[in-house]
Formats: sequence, C-alpha cells, structure tokens
Amino acid sequence: MINKDLWAKIEQFDFDQTPSEYDFTLRLAHENYWTQNFTKQVILEYKKFMYLAAVSDMMVSPSEIVDTVWHQHLIFTKSYSEFCTILGKQIQHIPSTHNKKDLQKFKIAKERTTKLYETHFGKQSETIWNHANPFESLNLKKSKFKLRTSLIIGIVAFIILIFPLYFLLKPLYLNIKNPDFIFLFLGSIIVSIVGLEWYNRRKFSQAIHLFDKDSFVLDLQPYELIYLQNKNISSVINGAVNELIDNGSIKINEDKTISTNKLTFIRSREHQQIIDLLNELGKISYPNFLIQLITKPVFSNIIRSMEAVKKYFNRSKVFSNLFVLNFVIFLALIIFGFLRIVTGILRDKPVLLISFAVIILSFMMIGYLFRLTNLFSSKVLPHLYKTEIMPKKDTNNDWQWSYFLMGTAVLTTSFVPLTNRLISANSDGGCGTSSSSSDSSCGGSSCSSCGGCGGD
Repeated sequence: MINKDLWAKIEQFDFDQTPSEYDFTLRLAHENYWTQNFTKQVILEYKKFMYLAAVSDMMVSPSEIVDTVWHQHLIFTKSYSEFCTILGKQIQHIPSTHNKKDLQKFKIAKERTTKLYETHFGKQSETIWNHANPFESLNLKKSKFKLRTSLIIGIVAFIILIFPLYFLLKPLYLNIKNPDFIFLFLGSIIVSIVGLEWYNRRKFSQAIHLFDKDSFVLDLQPYELIYLQNKNISSVINGAVNELIDNGSIKINEDKTISTNKLTFIRSREHQQIIDLLNELGKISYPNFLIQLITKPVFSNIIRSMEAVKKYFNRSKVFSNLFVLNFVIFLALIIFGFLRIVTGILRDKPVLLISFAVIILSFMMIGYLFRLTNLFSSKVLPHLYKTEIMPKKDTNNDWQWSYFLMGTAVLTTSFVPLTNRLISANSDGGCGTSSSSSDSSCGGSSCSSCGGCGGD
C-alpha cells in the first residue's frame, strides 16, 4: 500500500521554489529538447521513482529519461537536500561501472523497480520507462543516408543518364509533334503531383500509427502546435499577450504602446515571462517588446522542442524513402522535358515553350521538396489534433485551443492593429521574428551509465 502522507509531500514538492527565467523545469526542458507536458510528466515520474527509493530497503533503478531528471536535480544541491529531507533519507546516486557483476545487479534492480512501481502506482509509462529518449516513442528507424546525399546522387545520375536516354527516347520525340508533346508533358506533371500528394499523405498517416499511444508528440500544447503550423514564434507570443490583454493584465495605451495593470492574472509560464519583462521595461511599443521576448527561454524552448520533432522525423527512414521517391519522379519529368529541348535544338525546332515549362518545373520541384520537409509538422500533425485528438479533449472553453483552430480571428480587436504594425515593421526590415532551427541534434541528453540508487 502506498504511504499517502509521504506521497502527498513528495507530489507537492516544487522544484521551482524560486521562479525564474531559467528555473529547474525550464532548464530541464531546454537542455533536452523536451516539450512542456512531457517535462511535467517526467518530473512526476522522477518523484514516483524517488518515493520507491525512499520506501524500499533495496536498490531501485531509474530509466534513462528519469535519470536525466535525477542528474539535474543533483546539481540543484539545496533543492535536492530539501527533497531528501522529505523522503526521510539521503538517496545516493550510484553510477554503473559496466562490469558483469554490476550489470546483473542493475538488471535485478530494474525488475524490482518495475514490480514496486506497479504495486504502488500501476503500469509504467512506455515512453518514459522503456525508451532512452522520448523520440524513440515515435518508433521510426533512422535513415542510413542524409537527404543531401540523395540530392547529390540524383544530380550525378541526371548527368550520366542524359546521353543514353537521349538515344532511347529520340524515336518517341520524333513521332510526337507539338502541341501534343506539351499537352502530354503538362498532363504527366499534373498526374504525378496529384499522385504524389495522395501517396505522401498516406505514408505520413501510416507513420503516425507507429507512434506509441503515450508518445509525447500526441500530448502537445496549443502554442507548440501553433508554432509547428506557422514556423513563427511571434504567432505564439501574440496569442500569449492577447490572453493577458483579455484578462486585464496588460493594457493598450492611447499611443499604441502596452504596459501592465496593477492587478495581473498569471496562468502560465509564458504569462509570467511576459509580465516580468513588461514590468522591467515599462511602457513600450509592441514590436520592440516582441524582439526581447523572442529570446526568452520559455519561448525559445518551444522552437527547440518543435524543431527537434521535425528534424527527427525528417531523418527517419520513412521520410527519406518518401523524399527520394518524390525527387526521382520530379527529376524524371525534368529529364523528359530537357531531352525534348535538346532534340528540338539539334533539329532546329522552336523550343521556347518547352524550355519555359522545364524551368518552371525545376522551380516547382525545389518548392515541392522544401514543402515536403515541412509537411509532417505544419500540416499532418496539426490535422491529426484537429480531427482525432481535440474531439477527445475538453477544449470548448479553452482560448489557446480556439487560437490554434481559428488563428488571428480570435485576437482582441484592439490588439490586431499592434500585430499589423509588427508585420509592417518586418516588411520594412525591422524586428526579425522568423524561427531558427534548433542548434544541435535532437534526442536529448541522458546518462545510460547510471545504475540505480542505494537505500540506507
């Protein structure tokens, strides 16, 4: 039976006892490319693990993800000391030496931990307890080659195949006159694009069904999804500021500047950061305020975690195969048109129209492949939330979910002109609000060498 008094104290322990711009929770999320909900869930699992360590007289062992939280908590020495006081004993972190004796000891400890966990808390989270990092819950095999490699190979193949294909296709070109060839060429392009569009979305849908049911990707917050859709963190900030204008925490002044009211209503980390910065700066124009907000960890973490999701998916075998297929089909169409141009030039025939079509197709290929790299994050995943996940949630009275669904249509009327000024400032070379990709590879940091903890 669970010790309710002890668990209540552990559950209520706040790792962010001194709220700051870069506190325990936000640092944990930021350094590991974790989403907000996943970070909260992992901290809860860490508390459960430490409860088991407190009530067990034998060694228990964390998962690699839980161990990541433990490592950071050890750095916050004051907080860790206070936490151990609540636990009733000092929980020691014992690293593994990777010898056979240790491996067997930690294997037994892990099995013991699973049994204890199920006795006190029920079934363990698959994502947190059986994976080295949350991205493994997507169950996507990593591609053996980079997209850049496929592009280089494709260009080389284009050059090599020009000569044999020219002689192979020459009889066909001689038998098809214009404008029949143009109609055939344009028809092939249309059919190919329609077919690729259907096939791409089908493969994306199949990939989603590979995800664990408790995968972190299926538990994103509205602002994270808004960033995925728009690839612009200013859209997220606009929503958070609008919430504070709606509840009276921020006022819009006659000179189109913003400032805080005496009474503020804070409902999220985003709100807290906005109010703290606005109190520090005082009355300020919204474009200038936005420039400073973008760099704050609470917003940059949304960029980092969502870009990590996109990057991980784009490095998967599923996506790489799909990208290559799209590239090959477009390249085949370009070769087909290019060789028609060569044939026409050698026969002194007009080639202006087909040349124009091939140039347009080349630009279309670049745009389409670039769009493909964003399709999962900007279209497929948000669509999944709108059609399958949101209907199962109680989102009717949640403004953030309404903003995700309807965009700027739900912004406060008095606030819209300020965002329009922001757009104008951007177009004039003013404040930069475009997103930047995460600055290192995703996957988070976890210590696989940790064996477990020793009870007293």
